[in-house]
Amino acid sequence: MHDQFYELDFDRIYPTPTSETLAWAYFNRLYRKLHVENFSLLITFYGRHRAGKSLGAVDFGYILDPTFLPNLESRVVYTSKALMQAFKDIRVKKIKGGAVIIDEAGSGDLSSQRWYEEVSKIVSAELQAVGYLNPFIGFVTQSFSFINTTARKLSQGVFEVYRTNTSYSNIKPFWIENNPWISGSYRKYPIFCENHNGVASNIYKINNIKIPLPPDEVKDRYIAHSQAYKDKLLVDSEEEIALLEFDKNSKKVYASGIDAIVEEVVSNYTDYTSVSQKKGVNVFLNPDLIRHSHSDLSIKDSKLVKALAEKRLVKDNKVLFKQDVDL
Repeated sequence: MHDQFYELDFDRIYPTPTSETLAWAYFNRLYRKLHVENFSLLITFYGRHRAGKSLGAVDFGYILDPTFLPNLESRVVYTSKALMQAFKDIRVKKIKGGAVIIDEAGSGDLSSQRWYEEVSKIVSAELQAVGYLNPFIGFVTQSFSFINTTARKLSQGVFEVYRTNTSYSNIKPFWIENNPWISGSYRKYPIFCENHNGVASNIYKINNIKIPLPPDEVKDRYIAHSQAYKDKLLVDSEEEIALLEFDKNSKKVYASGIDAIVEEVVSNYTDYTSVSQKKGVNVFLNPDLIRHSHSDLSIKDSKLVKALAEKRLVKDNKVLFKQDVDL
């Protein structure tokens, strides 16, 4: 009897879970949170340029949401307007567990800081509106420090993405928890515990997820969608630079025009002087007379010409603007 007991193949009876088994259990847990336990899920993916964070986030959306692939172009968003439209589509169609990936967060239509402020407001408001549909929202950014405090508090997970080759990316999946009794937040790795006949057994900590590239259909559609946005971003950047150059050149022309008028007024200052008899005799340049001869000047510019010309005249001792004598 004892010999039979010792000869049992415990490795076959209680097999050690493989990496694939733990990955299935991990994504099954996330799927159940969204589709069974009625929780929403917000995860921030961050990492250096070309680390695979965007494709990793797209992989998560593809795995967790069956409706993600048919709507990929409208679910991977770059602007606040597209984000609101994605939430609206999920709400109208009543899609449970709908995935939305906010890609390259902060490089869209608003400046980085203001972008996060606006996105935080939108996400907070939309979670109230579509919270019952339990969406999965993925922020993708190059640095966690880019995210403002509100967006950080919204994130339930912060996943660090890096890679050492082009076949797959590595993800460190940190869950974030806030405690009202301590300042800040703390992170922890996902934990899995084996259970045999109601008895807890081995405990496994997931500190790295090796995630391959998405299927070709998903990858190719994402790359085309992302490249279209980047092309538009390049065009917009070129236009902004052109506008800056134009504004710079316009200011040079403006300054040159003002300086020329100042020279003319200084040379012919007697044509632009008026006399006031308040507290003696005050001789001064009249901005209305300057505008009369230079009709293109605004009221503000005529006052600027007056001030610059008077400064020159006083410096050159060509006129005394106040005389304490009687007429």
